[in-house]
This record gives sequence, C-alpha cells and structure tokens, in this order.
Amino acid sequence: MGQSVDLQAVRRFNRYYTRILGVFDQKVFDLDYSMIEMRILGEIGRHPAITANELTKWVNIKKSYLSRKLSKLEREGYLFKKKNPEDSRSSQLQLTEKGLELNAYVEAQSDQKVLDLLAPLDDENYQQLIKAMMTVEQILAEVVPNELEK
Repeated sequence: MGQSVDLQAVRRFNRYYTRILGVFDQKVFDLDYSMIEMRILGEIGRHPAITANELTKWVNIKKSYLSRKLSKLEREGYLFKKKNPEDSRSSQLQLTEKGLELNAYVEAQSDQKVLDLLAPLDDENYQQLIKAMMTVEQILAEVVPNELEK
C-alpha cells in the first residue's frame, strides 16, 4: 500500500456504521438471539447446503464458536445437518421450516429498519449514498470476498 493509512478515519467509520446497524444489540428484534446467530441463519438461508468450514470463513468467526452456535440453533430446531455428498467428512447446513420462518421474519424486519433509516433522505442524497456504498464494496472486494462471488 503506497499511501499512508488514516487508521482513525477507518475506525471512526466502522464504529459509526456498526452503530447504525445495531451490531452490538444483545437481542435482535426482541428475539432471544444475538446478531451473530441471526447472521448465521441468514447466511445458511442465502447459501443452502453451505458447510461449517465455508460458513466459518464467510462469517469470519472461529470454528469452535461457530460450532457452539450451530449446536444451539440445531437443538432449538432452526437448522439441520446432512452429510455432504461431495465430502463425507463434512456436513451441509440447511434451515428447517422453523428456521426459514425466523429468517424470513428477521429479513423483513431488517428491510424495514433500512427503509426507516433512509426515509428522511431526498432522492439525490439517497442515490449518492448508494453510489458511495457500491464504491466501498467494490474497493474492499479486493481484500474481502463479496457476497456475489459466493
């Protein structure tokens, strides 16, 4: 990297953005589940048959932590594991009907939260924000894989 990095600016943006998203909320939409648990359900919902190893990389958490979260979600009836036909040493993760329903609820609530957040913006500011977000995503995709590349 040829340019000096303004670490404080990057960290300030991260703190600001995570505050907007409510990443540190202990409970998501008054449910007894953490943001990471809902993220795990969401990723399995978007990528049916994903393996735990793939999910570990995708969500960027340690295998042991993911294993505990998967066990909890499986025990509570939100997901199930089936043998991976391509590699019998691993399992593919899929949502149960109950998991699909919870994931759909959380996705709808998340969509509404975004709509509420952006409602005060006029069209020009909205378009400018979307363009800026796409720019950040395109630039960072060089170091962090983009969801579309999965």
